[in-house]
Amino acid sequence: MRSLFAVVVMLSACAPPAITVPDAPLVARTERAAREVDLCVLTQEAYARPLWQGVAQATSDTWTYAIASVAVKHPAGLLIIDPAFGRSIKDDLYRAGPFAMSIFGTEQTKTPLVKVLEQARLDPADVRYAVMTHAHWDHIGALGDLQNARVLIARAELEWATPFTRYFDHGVMPHHLKRAKDRLFAFDFKGPAIDGFEGSFDVFGDGAVVAVPMPGHTPGSTAFLVRGRGGVTWLFSGDTTWTSRGVELPAHKFLRAVDGDLPVLSSSIGRLNALLRHRSDVKVVPAHDGAALSALPQCGSP
Repeated sequence: MRSLFAVVVMLSACAPPAITVPDAPLVARTERAAREVDLCVLTQEAYARPLWQGVAQATSDTWTYAIASVAVKHPAGLLIIDPAFGRSIKDDLYRAGPFAMSIFGTEQTKTPLVKVLEQARLDPADVRYAVMTHAHWDHIGALGDLQNARVLIARAELEWATPFTRYFDHGVMPHHLKRAKDRLFAFDFKGPAIDGFEGSFDVFGDGAVVAVPMPGHTPGSTAFLVRGRGGVTWLFSGDTTWTSRGVELPAHKFLRAVDGDLPVLSSSIGRLNALLRHRSDVKVVPAHDGAALSALPQCGSP
């Protein structure tokens, strides 16, 4: 563990690029018609960690680290954002190797998505769509278990991940995408600018779930704007930051070696901070912040 800590310190020693926050007009609300939908969270792992592990800030605070999927209940069918752990989670971790397991832990703290769906009285066979913020293993591990789901991925992300061949390569386990290869649909952000994002992809064509570019962590990282009840827009920002503190400050992660393009990521983090400051109708939800995810109801709760 001492050698692992030394690697972490070495990889995080350099100062990150400065984060510039856009002015309010640049993230102004785009007036649009949008179907309101119900959504809920499917938590597959959660435990307390020191906050400094998730954000570049000297602090003794803790944060609830979570891995979860979000279920969106749309008339066209059930959609899952970031289908995280598959039934193969034990084998995935074992084959990724001891170093990966020293960071991610074992399968004993992790529950496959299909089991969490069943506990929430949702049938995995009813999942018709699966979308991902990016292609890292803990965001797409259950793709192979959702046999009836059409899988949507940003074209830039698919092109980045497709050449990988090692079992655990740049945070990607390529077999997860291969298990869904006949159901993959690559999309581009050719839709209109929305809420300050330069392009968009409307998943259902009714404004309920809109994908927008959020690059930096990976080349094709994507955020999803989901119109909830009462006009609230939930923004699922993936791993742009791991914590809400990273959005609030704004700040990079402490372990910046996990991010692909830091200058581009700085722009994405700055945009999230501007939305937090200037858009009370938008709720930013980083993928691994348990407190932010808990603002949504747990699927299956009364």
